Amino acid sequence: MTDPPDSTIGQGLNFQGLKDFTPPATSPLRAPLAARLLAWSVDLALLAAGAAAHVWLAASIIGPARLAPHGSGSPDYWVDLLLAPKLLFPWAALAACLALSYSWLFATLGGRTPGMALARLKLVTESGARPTPPKALTRAALSLVSAAGLLGFALALFDDRGQTLHDKLTRTRVVPE
Repeated sequence: MTDPPDSTIGQGLNFQGLKDFTPPATSPLRAPLAARLLAWSVDLALLAAGAAAHVWLAASIIGPARLAPHGSGSPDYWVDLLLAPKLLFPWAALAACLALSYSWLFATLGGRTPGMALARLKLVTESGARPTPPKALTRAALSLVSAAGLLGFALALFDDRGQTLHDKLTRTRVVPE
């Protein structure tokens, strides 16, 4: 019995005798919505816990009577403390500084926040590399703008590549591992 004339079929050559071209494996263009929402939720919870710890520490150091003189010790005290008109700006500034530090630190160290790690996502530049510390800092600062009204983050839900406003401006994106 003789072999068929083209004995290379099935060995990386197609029926025309040309090598099959397989493009290199690349990350998908868009992180899954459920993974993005999980990452955002985890990161928000961690930031809220950090902010709460700072508020508790401030109340412990400064003294509850000086921060909210109408009593302390009840859950209402903490609500009053957070919503006191004279303290709204300091708490908002604290939350912004924590969010900036959190985002920049984790993007610089590992290319992802704890929420992104749990959701198996990573932050990359358009070339696929991890962002440099200055780019990560710029992205973190612009994420504060994106957070205003959540419109910058909502953009990721409708964008073909799943990019937020700050991702578009810094030419980064979040992709699955």
